Amino acid sequence: MLPSHLAVLLALAWAILALGLMHRKAKAFGKASAFAKPAGNPSGGVRYAFTKGMAPWAKESVMLNLPSYGAGMVFHAGVISALGLLLMALGGLRPGGLVLTLARLLTLAGSFAGAALLGKRLVNRELRGLSCPDDFVSNLLSTAFALLAFAASFSPALDGLWLAEATLLLVYAPLGKIRHCFFFFTTRYHFGAFFGRRGTFPPGGSFHA
Repeated sequence: MLPSHLAVLLALAWAILALGLMHRKAKAFGKASAFAKPAGNPSGGVRYAFTKGMAPWAKESVMLNLPSYGAGMVFHAGVISALGLLLMALGGLRPGGLVLTLARLLTLAGSFAGAALLGKRLVNRELRGLSCPDDFVSNLLSTAFALLAFAASFSPALDGLWLAEATLLLVYAPLGKIRHCFFFFTTRYHFGAFFGRRGTFPPGGSFHA
């Protein structure tokens, strides 16, 4: 096994272990007891939270910033595609054909979207004022990860640089805002279950038992 591959695997193990411990710590705060009689169905709320509740028209803040929402979706798709390429590379696989073409399109588009979002954060005074160093570091690491995945798919000579950047990304993931990729699912689940139980999510109370 190449040292670069070993470094990525160790970083991946660190990320999984650290995120798992964070999740366990969060759950250690306990679960609030609900004494009121349920007015709706928690499972229905969860389904809504992961489906229609994620649509642009379900959030006013998104409807007012559709270009940024679209760029964010493309950015995430590019990073996920780069992660898929990374896992295949660690397994000694190199995709070809349609899979490779799609991965290249997504990683390139994702890197451009990430750069555009970073530029907006730098140019927009309100966003810049709300930002902290972690916002910039997280974006730069993720954008570079997608861009280098794209470049390495054409030139294997760049694999070492890409794997080194991937190692940095995985080491940093539990330490900064990149960890939202893990906690998104947990928080989304509890969000949907809580409002589904109350019968107030979505508006109209369509999740009554």
